[in-house]
Amino acid sequence: MAHLFDHRHVAKLDDPERLSYQDPARLIPLIRSYEHGDAAEIGTGSGYFFFPLCEFLSGRGTCHAIELQPEMIEHFESERIKRSRDLHVRTIVGTKDRIDLPNGSISLVWMANVYHELSHPREMIGEVFRILEPAGQFFVIDWKKEETPVGPPGDERASEVSLYDLLIDAGFTRIRSHDLYPYHYVVEALTD
Repeated sequence: MAHLFDHRHVAKLDDPERLSYQDPARLIPLIRSYEHGDAAEIGTGSGYFFFPLCEFLSGRGTCHAIELQPEMIEHFESERIKRSRDLHVRTIVGTKDRIDLPNGSISLVWMANVYHELSHPREMIGEVFRILEPAGQFFVIDWKKEETPVGPPGDERASEVSLYDLLIDAGFTRIRSHDLYPYHYVVEALTD
């Protein structure tokens, strides 16, 4: 675990072939209905998940793009300008174990293909729990711990079981898995 994606390969994140096995639109029906509230993505990268989800959430609040790598932030900002100036977006430079947002300030958080890269997964999952409001929703989409035609080597992947353990330890309730993608697990956890 904890092998950070190389920013020089950012074009892979927007490969049109990715839609065939990881279409962000498939996650949208799982998002709980709420009238107003902010959302955040941890490890926004190129914005592959960020833009479709934030367009769906448009008008409900600010979408926070949290990214650790300055090079990825630069790429994300250029994509944001190209795609939509109307979205309420705030870019946050992240750290490995802290999210610069107030307690209970976010309604929805997601991370896609990031969990296996976390060097401090316990701390980061705890931070997500901290920033989520009561009845907040968290999605983790990550590579199944098995060989697949695309994705990182199997020994760099993190198991769904290890994620469940961390979510329970952090205080999440009503944790469940969704079968949306052939190469990825999708775990949903709620604060309650």
